[in-house]
Amino acid sequence: MATTPSARKLTPFHVRTKDLKKDTATLFIRIHTRKIDVLVSTMLQVEVSEWLRATASPAAWLRHQKKNYQFHAKLTQIEGIVKAHLDKTNFDREALDMDVRYISEPEKVEAERRAKEDAAEAERKEQAKKEAAREKARRRAEEKKRIEDEKNRLIWPFLIQFVEDIKSGARKTGSDDYAPGTVKAWKSFIGVYEGFDPMHQFGWADINRAFVTRYITRLQKHGYMTNVVNKHLTNLKALINAAFTDGVHDNQRAASLIVKKKIEDREKAVEIYLTESELQALYEMPLTGKNDHIRDVFLIGCYTCQRVSDYNNLNADCFETTRRGTRIIRIVQQKTKTEVTIPILNDNLIAICEKYGYNIPKANEQVLNRYIKNILKDLSETVPTLKEKVPTKLTMKQKEALKKEGKEAETDLNGNVIVPRYACVTSHTARRTGITNMYLSHRYTMLQMMHVSGHKTQKTFMEYIKLSSEEIADEIAAMSKRESEMW
Repeated sequence: MATTPSARKLTPFHVRTKDLKKDTATLFIRIHTRKIDVLVSTMLQVEVSEWLRATASPAAWLRHQKKNYQFHAKLTQIEGIVKAHLDKTNFDREALDMDVRYISEPEKVEAERRAKEDAAEAERKEQAKKEAAREKARRRAEEKKRIEDEKNRLIWPFLIQFVEDIKSGARKTGSDDYAPGTVKAWKSFIGVYEGFDPMHQFGWADINRAFVTRYITRLQKHGYMTNVVNKHLTNLKALINAAFTDGVHDNQRAASLIVKKKIEDREKAVEIYLTESELQALYEMPLTGKNDHIRDVFLIGCYTCQRVSDYNNLNADCFETTRRGTRIIRIVQQKTKTEVTIPILNDNLIAICEKYGYNIPKANEQVLNRYIKNILKDLSETVPTLKEKVPTKLTMKQKEALKKEGKEAETDLNGNVIVPRYACVTSHTARRTGITNMYLSHRYTMLQMMHVSGHKTQKTFMEYIKLSSEEIADEIAAMSKRESEMW
């Protein structure tokens, strides 16, 4: 160091040797004890030449002290701080440096302190702002969850979304879209259910035995036939199961409470079929325009044994020829996604297909139902069997129509409502007609007929065979006669 022995006696502060050639330099104080040996900066700057003159003699030092009173006061304070830290049990170098800075650079330290406080305050405000935002988001999430829980608790919102999803394809049956007919049935169900729950107040937890009983009672009270009631019960059960699978509710008993009622024959609307001779008369009936198109579409349904959703959507791509030359119609049924191959064996079917270049005109189902009744009514003038009255159960729409017209339904001696056969024909009569006539031909095995119709079980296939008790008796008698002749 460039500090003489006399200088070291005057002051413990010095300029480092490497700084002696500089114009100005920082003063340091060395702490040297048995355990500590450190060099501490005072952060105080001096002119090197002036400092060296001041520390050259006691007189020069005294003059320097008088001339630089505040500077020396800081040196005295620093020296006292150093001694105070050395008296502590544990020496903390960082704490010492900070205390020295408080003496040598009070304005800077204070500015830093204020800056830290300002930063801390800014951080506190930022944290408070973030916390407020988190709290707001939390409350919003809670409200959203509350609304969602309330929504999930209720049946109505799920029903509306469910039907919207199957309509858009967002919800599928397996990996396939729901058939248009199924979508239509669900839309109908919405109206029926809303009539039962007009305030949209029922929740999944409300579904108990009493709930189901009230639902059935309301449907029956409004004139729905048992088969229609069963269809709506089936939809309600499907809705409950879908919501349970989606985790919307945990009412495990709900679906098991839905039990369809057995339908007695007296509770059914009559389901007829058209005989081969009636079909031929319909085919030969001179018609034009819309009537002509509707008749042809209906006949195609009769000759193919298909549902209206399938026979109403045939096009040229559906028609093929096998390697053996058999003309066929190949389709995937919309309702069941079953692929069926239908041989074209009826000359009338071939003629109708060729008439339209194998691109069959479409017919709205409701329009088809209305037109075909009128067409067959006209045909009944020359085909009396179509006028025959049959006992039936009126649908709610039929009852409403009669009420609107101010008419009473015609009844037989037993009080059963009776209507002409032509009034019982609908788009689905075509499928029943085709299957029944195929069965009556005795040309095909059950497996062959089911392959054409697309039925998976014999039970469901046989439900389409629409024979009266008299016709069944005639069948038995004919079979018996054939067997007798064989012997």
